[in-house]
Amino acid sequence: MIRFDGAAKRHPDGTLAVEGLDLTVPDGRTTVLVGPSGCGKTTILRMVNRMVEPTSGRVLLDGTDVAQLDAARLRRGIGYVIQQAGLFPHRRVVDNIATVPRLLGWDRRRARKRAMELLELVGLAPETARRYPFQLSGGQQQRVGVARALAADPPVLLMDEPFSAVDPVVRAGLQEELLRLQAELNKTVLFVTHDIEEAVRLGDQIVVLREHGRIAQVADPATLLAAPADAGVAAFLGRDRGLRGLALRPAAGIPLRPADVPYEGWTLTLDQDGRPTGWRGPGDTVTDAGGETIHQVAVYRPGTDTLRTALDSAVLSPARAAVAVDQDGRVLGLAPRAAVLDALDAAGPEATAGITPLGVSDGR
Repeated sequence: MIRFDGAAKRHPDGTLAVEGLDLTVPDGRTTVLVGPSGCGKTTILRMVNRMVEPTSGRVLLDGTDVAQLDAARLRRGIGYVIQQAGLFPHRRVVDNIATVPRLLGWDRRRARKRAMELLELVGLAPETARRYPFQLSGGQQQRVGVARALAADPPVLLMDEPFSAVDPVVRAGLQEELLRLQAELNKTVLFVTHDIEEAVRLGDQIVVLREHGRIAQVADPATLLAAPADAGVAAFLGRDRGLRGLALRPAAGIPLRPADVPYEGWTLTLDQDGRPTGWRGPGDTVTDAGGETIHQVAVYRPGTDTLRTALDSAVLSPARAAVAVDQDGRVLGLAPRAAVLDALDAAGPEATAGITPLGVSDGR
């Protein structure tokens, strides 16, 4: 467990970065620090591994003041992931990952074996081990950075905006990978981001900060979105906080219609394996080339996706119905917009906080 006990940081020029922080980061969970730029998020994070020394107060790791620990040894026992991975450009991937184990005295063979295991764990092909960082994409570099942080199996993982330098598609994939890893490894993660949507997706506990590291609210994602502590927190969460809350609720409860029965004049076309290929509308005709006019299908997976994904699919669908598919992409049924909205109502008032009917209720 990490505990900040009145931890503060004032720079030599008198600038106050963090003022008297009291915060507990629970074991085996992901705590996300979020707030506006310059509010002290990174300073707080770096106090844990003594890259920043507090000028007053204490930072305790499992009850021990980190100031009493050797800084180098402390850092080798804590995983640390930063923006753009921070890999050593002159070392191959396998040696980048093996850095901390080697510093801890592991022999070369054992360290490299551990590196190869971690490559697989973070979803990279074995041949990646022989490459240099410049030969990897941004997303691959971030995966290597996570693997390096996990190499010595540290109980604590510090992550400073690790996914902010990659494009949105890669970022979503990396977030999903972190969720998978955390479900398997149960590390104590302290994660910094400026993106409230990322915080809601990844955090078990979210700490909303104001200027100088002052805490505005500490809550789980559902509570934070449903009951902001004050108008300032609500403004920071944004006007679409209700939609973000839908990402916390499973889509499994939406009742489905049979997919082989036309819906409001629209017919879903399938391939020979039962996967959707498109919608054929009531006014569509065969083209001069002999093919049919086919409209794009929006799908969701009830077993793993959320109400937000289902709602998005229903809104995007020309037939006003999302298509539910299994993990292999085969059709399970149709979820009309009305059914999705009914599922939102069943989820409770907090699920629809901040949602207006614009563009949604017209499909009831």
